[in-house]
Amino acid sequence: MENLRTELVKVEGADGPEEFVLQEKDHGDIVVYDIYHKGRYLMTLANDGSILYMNFDAPDVDKELFKLPNLYPFIEKIASL
Repeated sequence: MENLRTELVKVEGADGPEEFVLQEKDHGDIVVYDIYHKGRYLMTLANDGSILYMNFDAPDVDKELFKLPNLYPFIEKIASL
């Protein structure tokens, strides 16, 4: 596995904008995008925006990201890379 790129993505939350880390990783046969918030791993997206894995042990406040409308900024960022 090779880390390719790390981008910051701002998402508008109930308490104002939140910053998330989008980390691009090459696993040889697939490039994936891991999303972190405050150092906590939340989920992995494929390059087409599909969800590969979700961390259901994440705090409830971070699980808000799992709702599809909240994923649009990440999908747009992935599409632009």
